[in-house]
Amino acid sequence: MKTLYVSDLDGTLLDRQARLSVQSETIIRRCIEEGMLFTVATARSQSAIGYLQQLGVRIPSIHLNGVLLYDYSRRQYIDCVPMDIATSLEIIRILKDFDRMSFVYKFDSDCGINVEFERLSNEVERNFFEARKNQDYKSFRQTPEITVSEEDKVIYFTMVDTYERLHPIYTEIQKLSGAKATLYSDNYSSMYFLEVFSSAATKAAGVLKLKKMLGADRIVAFGDNLNDLEMMKIADCGIAVGDAVESVRQQADAVIGRSYEDGVALYLMHNS
Repeated sequence: MKTLYVSDLDGTLLDRQARLSVQSETIIRRCIEEGMLFTVATARSQSAIGYLQQLGVRIPSIHLNGVLLYDYSRRQYIDCVPMDIATSLEIIRILKDFDRMSFVYKFDSDCGINVEFERLSNEVERNFFEARKNQDYKSFRQTPEITVSEEDKVIYFTMVDTYERLHPIYTEIQKLSGAKATLYSDNYSSMYFLEVFSSAATKAAGVLKLKKMLGADRIVAFGDNLNDLEMMKIADCGIAVGDAVESVRQQADAVIGRSYEDGVALYLMHNS
């Protein structure tokens, strides 16, 4: 039986300082070399690629919560799920109503990801920008006003703020039929992420695409946060790390060691 193993990155495979331990790297790299179908499903885009290299991942990975599939061996995105123009414009209208614009990701098959923003609203967003502004195949551009056109392939909106500030925006966006919104706590601060993308793009949908592409019979998925739940639910076995948020632990089929205790890697070593 061919099993596909898929792990979230931040808070699941990585520790609370966004580091991949030497032990996790060694164990997972060995499992992959021995033929394991292992990959990651993450909210990250380009910033995940260094971890793929560390692990020696050989099959496509899932990025931006299911919006993109990336083939590390070919160094290119192989699938993209954009938002329709009407939904993108409606999201921008809602954000303007709340006076809270986000980072807006636009996909270009030749250049990669272009990210536009009007302003950086807090320290976490400034850190987010500084950590990503020089990545290959991803450019940031500050603009006085975010606009989208029929030619733009809008794939993602993301912002970081307090729960109280973001939840009303999340509630309004959830009413749109063409959009999927996820609101979850940041692993590295007390703030929350609000991320919006096409309703056709989820980690779960990305995992099912990979399962079909690879001819896998079974899925084992690892996660820690609310944006991992759908992926864990469609898996044959959905596993939470020990330091996952409580609701994720409660809904998991199994709970393993904590992220900073190499929980995923040790599970793979003993159960693959």
